[in-house]
Amino acid sequence: MIELGNIAVSRVLESDTLRLPLSALGPVDELVEQHRAWLYPRFANPADDTFALNFQTWVVDLDGFVVVIDPCNGNGRDRAAIPHFHQQEHPFMERFAATGHTPERVDAVFCTHLHCDHCGWNTRLRDGRWVPNFPNARYYFVEIEARRWDFSHPSYREVDYNVHVFADSVKPIIDAGLAQLVPADHRIGPGLQIQPAHGHTDGHSVLRVDHGNTRLWFTGDAFHHPLQVSDPRLSLGGDDDLAMAVATRQRLRETIAAEGSYFMPAHFQAPHAGGIAREGNEFRFVALGD
Repeated sequence: MIELGNIAVSRVLESDTLRLPLSALGPVDELVEQHRAWLYPRFANPADDTFALNFQTWVVDLDGFVVVIDPCNGNGRDRAAIPHFHQQEHPFMERFAATGHTPERVDAVFCTHLHCDHCGWNTRLRDGRWVPNFPNARYYFVEIEARRWDFSHPSYREVDYNVHVFADSVKPIIDAGLAQLVPADHRIGPGLQIQPAHGHTDGHSVLRVDHGNTRLWFTGDAFHHPLQVSDPRLSLGGDDDLAMAVATRQRLRETIAAEGSYFMPAHFQAPHAGGIAREGNEFRFVALGD
């Protein structure tokens, strides 16, 4: 359990073995030297300058209303373009059970976007069919994001690593009548607000959670690594609109710093969340507990 003020978040790990060089983000040498004191060893390995991408799902219980955010890749998926995700088998649901919740107890599922590693456990394979994994939940899909990946839509643009995702992880939810296609600015319920954060994908959005005097932003892939807080121009690639993704990072970091709120990106290593400090025009990630 991760405690952030008045909000408690359960983490469900899928995998943490994928490592990338810091240089995958872009030109980082000067930035690394500037932030070395907090960067190593938590957010980069000093032996080889790599970092881990954690694939993890967040579960929030707000006064009995249970929300699942970004349900990872899923087992048994055809993801040939990314071997790390292809036909994987992880004890994800056993780890989910360890949070104290059952799939039937989940009230809402929110996917910040519909890349393969953020919506896979929407469904599970049963008798040869993909069926909803959280059968009593409402699944909230931002409408422009769902349209972006709907292969039957005239505007569909194929991306090799996301082929089959709509068919196995989104369409079964729509067909089951559990999907709610919503605008990018939508209130799920008290203290739960979807807000636009486009760029990484056409409809990428974030979830703002307010509880008591605590505000927490689930920011999906707006940030992949803490260095992007300091330089929003850094990117791992795969953005539908890079310029918009950079502008989204700039806006989010200013908002989070000004509010003194927490944010929890999808892939950060432990402690997985934190805040943002601003000094003049400089911004810096502040890990939870620091």
